[in-house]
Formats: sequence, structure tokens, C-alpha cells
Amino acid sequence: MDVRYTNNFDFLRFFAAASIIFSHCFALYLGYSNVFLFDWHLLVGQTGLAILLVISGYLITQSWDKKPQLKLFLWKRALRIVPGLIISISMIMLIIGPLNTTFSIQEYFGKLASFSTWLAVPFYTNGWAIGIFTNNPVTYVNAPLWTIPVEFSLYILVALLGVIGILKKRYIMLPFILLTALAWFSFYDSPVLNKIRFAIYFFIGSFLYMNRDKIKFRWWIGLILLIPILLTFGTEYMFIFAFIAIPYFVILVAYAKIPHLSGFGKWGDPSYGMYIYTYPIQQTILNLWPSVEIWQLIALSFGCAIPLAYLSWHLVEKKALALKNIKINFKSKSKSEIA
Repeated sequence: MDVRYTNNFDFLRFFAAASIIFSHCFALYLGYSNVFLFDWHLLVGQTGLAILLVISGYLITQSWDKKPQLKLFLWKRALRIVPGLIISISMIMLIIGPLNTTFSIQEYFGKLASFSTWLAVPFYTNGWAIGIFTNNPVTYVNAPLWTIPVEFSLYILVALLGVIGILKKRYIMLPFILLTALAWFSFYDSPVLNKIRFAIYFFIGSFLYMNRDKIKFRWWIGLILLIPILLTFGTEYMFIFAFIAIPYFVILVAYAKIPHLSGFGKWGDPSYGMYIYTYPIQQTILNLWPSVEIWQLIALSFGCAIPLAYLSWHLVEKKALALKNIKINFKSKSKSEIA
């Protein structure tokens, strides 16, 4: 049996990506200035991102542990991320942009040909530079892509620790967890820099993998870990307790024997596509239909995102991953290969 179908990571990734899409519906509908730190819909999306990073930390570390070969490791990571990213950016330039821009088509493509425009829109966060979404509550084009370079840098860190031979040390991630937590405390009031806290989830995921034989995962323990979150809900202390509870629950659910859940990914893994394609689609809906209701935006977002993400998996991502053996003979098809 394919090891993918002995765990629930595929379902968890789908759930996490769906949580982020749901949360973005509210953020884009209301405008970021009207979304506050403890709003329930924001917390839904932040929990989804935390889940994705825990899974990433766990499976990326597993990938290196099973095949500690630098070129192979980086090649697989690039194959997983880059093809879909290219399609996402191309979709923005060739479809989303012309459909939404306030410039003429000639002016629009002239802007795209300008080097200064590319400097102004790293990963297309600023729609003003290309004249799109300028009347929306939020002018970002594909804001979730900020996590891609951050996450890839974490992959490189894992590889570096592996190359110098210290990744196998059980507690090697603890200094990174503590230092990142200190940085988060220092930048807590910064809307941009306080996002560093999400890296903590990656490091904890890695830590859980390195100590997987020492940590017992039980439902009753998971429920106990939820209690401090409930007691401190609406305060900054909630986030601290979440660093413990969310990673524990992710791995607990990932290996739980839940009927039918382990086969969730038999039709493919749409989570990455859902993450990188949906935001500009949501923005387009808001731009073309300003009077849309929130429930309509949610329905249309999922109605567009899920089929597109599955299509991307089968036509782009799956085919790209098949290239992982071109230069190096690697036959094992463990779950970590598609992390």
C-alpha cells in the first residue's frame, strides 16, 4: 500500500488550505483595516497556516532523514513549489491582470515590461503598480505568496543542518524555536514582522518528527492542551498555548485511524493550488461584482478554487514531481516526497 494512504496528511493540508480561503473571504470583503487580531475568521485562517507549517516542518525533516542528499532534496523542493508558482504568476499577468486593470491593454503590458514595475510588485502584492484591484477594499494581488520564500528558506535551513550533521540531534530545533519566539515577542506590535511566529510552527513540526518515538499522541492529552487556549482566548497568551496544542493535534490527527480519511488524497493533492491561485480569483470576484455578499463570495471562491487546484495538480504539479528521478534514481514514494 502507498504510504500516503496510511496517514491523513492529505486531508489536513486540504482542510488547512480551505481554512485560509475561508478567512481571506472575510479579510478581502471587509478590508484589512476592519479585521482585528482576535476576529474569529482571522483566527481560522491563521490556524490553517499554522497547520500547513507544522506539516511542512514534519515532512521536510522526514524527507531529509530518509534521503540525506542535498541535490535531491533541493530538486524535490523546487519541483514541488516552482511549477505551480510560475503558473500562478502567469495567470495573474495574462488573465487576471487584463481582466481587471484600469489601464488600456497596451498600457498594461507596457507596465509589465517595465523593470520598475517588477520591483514595485514583489510576488504581486501591490495592485496599484499594474492598475488592478484599485477599487477593492484590499489592493493586494496574491498576498499569500509571501510565505513561499520564507518557507523555502526554512527548507534550506533544514538541509544545512543536515549537511553539517546535526539535524539528527533530538533537540536541535529548540534554539530555533526559542530565538524565533523572542523575535516574535520583540516585533509583536508590528503587523508585518510579527508574522515570524508562524516559523515557530515549522520548527516545532521538525522537532516532533525528530522526537516521534518519544512523544505519545493521545486524544485525551490533545483535549487537555486545548484548555489553556480556551481559558486565555482573546488574549496574546492564547497564541503561546497554541504553539503546543496545534502541532500536537496535527500529528495526532495525521496518524489517527479515522475511516476513509487516509484515502482522501487518492484523487490528488489540491492544497498547494488552492493556496496559490484563490486569492486573485477572490479579488477578481470583488472587483467585477462589488455588491457580492459574503456567502456568495465564499461559495464562488471554493467553486472556482477547488476544480482549478485539482486541474493544476494533475496537469502541472504531479507531472513536475514525476521529474524528480531524472538525474538521481530515487524510487521510494514516501509521503515526504510531496510535502
